Amino acid sequence: MNSLRNRLSFGLIVSLMVLLLAQWWLSSRAIENLLEKQLLDQLQQDSEALLAGVEFDATGALALSTSGLVPAYQQPYSGTYFALQHQADVRYSRSLWDADFSVPTPSGSEVFTTRQPGPDGQYLLVHARNYEKDNQQFTIAMARDITPLRNNLAQYQLANAGFSALFLLALVLIQRWIVINTLKPLSGVQAALARLQQGEITQLEFQGPDEIKPLVVELNRLLTAIDQRLKRSREGMGNLAHALKTRLARLSQLSDESDRKHFVQEVQTLTVEVARLIDRETARVRVVGDLRPGQRVDLLEILNALVGSCKALYRDKALNFVVQVPHGATLLGDREDLFELFGNLIDNASKWANTQVFISLQGTTVEISDDGPGCPPGMLAEITQRGFRADENTPGSGLGLAIAQDIAGTYGAALEFANNSPGLVVRITFKPGTLI
Repeated sequence: MNSLRNRLSFGLIVSLMVLLLAQWWLSSRAIENLLEKQLLDQLQQDSEALLAGVEFDATGALALSTSGLVPAYQQPYSGTYFALQHQADVRYSRSLWDADFSVPTPSGSEVFTTRQPGPDGQYLLVHARNYEKDNQQFTIAMARDITPLRNNLAQYQLANAGFSALFLLALVLIQRWIVINTLKPLSGVQAALARLQQGEITQLEFQGPDEIKPLVVELNRLLTAIDQRLKRSREGMGNLAHALKTRLARLSQLSDESDRKHFVQEVQTLTVEVARLIDRETARVRVVGDLRPGQRVDLLEILNALVGSCKALYRDKALNFVVQVPHGATLLGDREDLFELFGNLIDNASKWANTQVFISLQGTTVEISDDGPGCPPGMLAEITQRGFRADENTPGSGLGLAIAQDIAGTYGAALEFANNSPGLVVRITFKPGTLI
C-alpha cells in the first residue's frame, strides 16, 4: 500500500470504525440502562403497592389484597407479574395464569435484580426484595417482560449501525475528495520535472501544501548547487585547457630554437608549470573526497586538508600556516562547495604571502590573512571580478576569488576583503545556524 491516498483512506476507515463501534455500543448500553432503570423504579413502586395489601392474622396466615395494583397484574400473560413467598407458601399474580417463575432469594433488605425466561416465550426482568411486616418475613418479586424493550433496542441498534455506515461512507468520500484535490499540485510538480529533464526550466515552481514546499525548496537548492558545481567544473577545465594550450604553443615555438641551453631551460620551466597545474587540480580533487550534500562538515578538517595541499604546492616558499579554529566547529553545506570556497581563498593567500598565512574563527566569521603586499586600495572593489589580476606577472587565471564570491553568495555568506598592513585579509561571515 504505497499510495498516499489509500493509506489515508485506510487509516480513516479503521479509526472511524473503531469510534463508531464504540459509539454504537456505548449508546446502546446507555439507552438499555436508562430504560431498565425506569422499569425497576416502576417495579419498586408496584412492590410497595403490593406490600400495602399484605396482611397476617393472629395465626400468621397470609391474606393478600391486590386492589392497589394496576389491572395488568390480572390479565393473563400480560407481561406484568408478581410472586410473594412467605415461608413455603408462594402466591403468584393472576396474570401468570397457570405458569410461574423462579423467586430469587435476596440477602438482607437489598434489592436483587435478575433476568430469566418467563411464560409464553417472554423474557423477564425480575425485581426482588425481602420485607418484614407484623413480625413476618417474606419476599416480593415483581417481574416485567422486557421482550418489547429488547426488540426496540435491536431496531435502534440496526438503525444506528446503518446510519453509522452511511456516515462512514460519506466521511471516506469527503476525505478522498479532499486528498485528491490537495495532492493535485503534485501532478504539476511531476510535469515540471519532465520539463526540467528536457531543459525547458531550471527551477521548480510549486503552489500547494506547506508540508510539500520544503521538499521543493530543497530540490531547487540542490539543482542550483549542481548547476553551479557544473559551471565551476567547466570553467576549471577550460582554464586548465587554456593554460596547457598556451604552454604547448610555447613548446611549439621552441622547436626552432637554435640555442640548446636556452631550449633546455625553457622546457624545464614549462615542465614545472604544467606539473604545478596538474598538481593543483589533483590536490583539489583529492582533498574534496566523499561528497555529502547538505551535511555538517568539520571546518577544521577542511582547513587542515587545504593547508596541507598548499604547503605541498608552495613548498619552495616554506610558508608558516597558523590555524586557530576550535575542534568541533561545523559548517552546514556541500563538502565540495566548502573546499572550493576556502581552497581558492587559502590558495590566493599562499600565492601572495611572504612567510605566513593566518586562519582563525571568530563567532560565525572565518578570517584568512597573509603578510604579502596586499592589494592597491583602488582595486579592492574589483578583486572578485572574473579575470581580474592584480599582477599580470603572477601565475593565475583571475577566477579563484570570483568563484569564492559566487559560492559565498549561494550560502548567504558575506565576503569582505581589506588590506591588513601588511597583506590582505578576507572575512567570510556565515548566516546564524550555518556555522556552529
